[in-house]
Amino acid sequence: MIWLRSIKGRLFAWSFSFIVTLLLSLGVFLYHEVEQILLESVDQSLHSKEQLITGLLHEENNNIEIELSEIMLGEYSLPRSGHYYKVLMNGLLLAASPSMVEGDFDLASGNIASSDAEKNEKIYMAIGPDREPIRTLHHSFSTYGQSFDIFVAESIREYVEMIHTYRNILMIVILASILIVCLMNRWIIIRSLLPLDIFTASISRITHRSLDNRLVVRTEVQELDGLAESFNDMLDRLQSAFESERRLVSDASHELKTPVSVIKAHCDVLLLKDRSKEEYREALVTIQDVSANMGRLINDLLSLARLDAGALSASTLRDVSLKVCVDNALRLVQPLAEQRTVSVNVSSLKDIVLQGDGERLTEALLNLIENAVRYNKENGVVDVSYMQKNGTVHVMVSDTGIGIAEEDRNRIFDRFYRSDAVRNSDGTGLGLNIVKLIVEGHHGTIMVDSIVGEGSRFTITLPLSVS
Repeated sequence: MIWLRSIKGRLFAWSFSFIVTLLLSLGVFLYHEVEQILLESVDQSLHSKEQLITGLLHEENNNIEIELSEIMLGEYSLPRSGHYYKVLMNGLLLAASPSMVEGDFDLASGNIASSDAEKNEKIYMAIGPDREPIRTLHHSFSTYGQSFDIFVAESIREYVEMIHTYRNILMIVILASILIVCLMNRWIIIRSLLPLDIFTASISRITHRSLDNRLVVRTEVQELDGLAESFNDMLDRLQSAFESERRLVSDASHELKTPVSVIKAHCDVLLLKDRSKEEYREALVTIQDVSANMGRLINDLLSLARLDAGALSASTLRDVSLKVCVDNALRLVQPLAEQRTVSVNVSSLKDIVLQGDGERLTEALLNLIENAVRYNKENGVVDVSYMQKNGTVHVMVSDTGIGIAEEDRNRIFDRFYRSDAVRNSDGTGLGLNIVKLIVEGHHGTIMVDSIVGEGSRFTITLPLSVS
């Protein structure tokens, strides 16, 4: 059922079922209790009358007699009055009330309602001489050397009618109560869930153009406060991601605009008139350098896009040789190191195996070592080392380069950030941001220590295994 998929429908169904079950159970209990009370009052009256009749039995001149004059008066003297008795001695009729009209009428012809073996008593529900419902007490006992059976019966027609009337009234009250409770229950549910509707409406008004809107945390419903806080935290993350994407698009456009303008300007100048072979060559070399820088920027943008899209996850991590990653990075950076006359040394020979993405780790190490070479002094040195300690791997990349100013250290991992000291270099400003994303994707950290004019040291800490 579709309505059971809503909170309102489920609350109404559960509360309705509970209340109906409770009211019906209460009605059955009350009906049963009232019926028992009325029938017990009849049984007590029957016991009293049975004891009265038993007390009237006596022996005189070796004959058993019963003082009929004492009990023939009143309710027992009227035919079919609803009050009956019969006394049997040794199975033969000794006395019967005139109200029975027919002395041989069987007062115990119905079903047994209860019995007491110790007292030799049974209570029957039967049909009386006037076709009315009767309740009969049958008591068996022996006295004066004889066995007696006393039957005392009372019409319960009035009690049955009273019970039926009570049952009908009880049913009407229960049905009315169920109707009233359902209406109240529906009203309470609607009023209780109204803040949720308001909450939903507030969420629906938030779009990508209004991510700075936030939900009210301190609402009138305590249960929504935690949900509002979680949703606001999610909006903070989404807004940060959207702003990061905007900055990325804006910065990428700005970075690509300059090399495209340079290429276009050179082409426009060359096409104005015929140029010498040397001028064409010089222009093509410039275009080649600018294109190479654009290629690096595009590759870095692709790496960022993959990392932001979740390229690193637990499913992509495998056992990786750290030595292989370092060797691959050194092989790729070697031409640049030879060009800038910078020597790159690896002080660690022992291999370490950790869980990670070998291609991404190689990319991170390549970016760090390439920066160490690019911003180093002539005939400078780059030291690469790694070691295992307390279930973690520490990778250090040190250089003897220009160093990083203290005010720039907190921003060097931002996208497209380049300090004044390296602003005119060939870098894209994305390398260290990529390194940070790769390290964090491996649940690691990266730190930098630097002294201006003496060099820098980057330290990567990675867990051996990622759970």
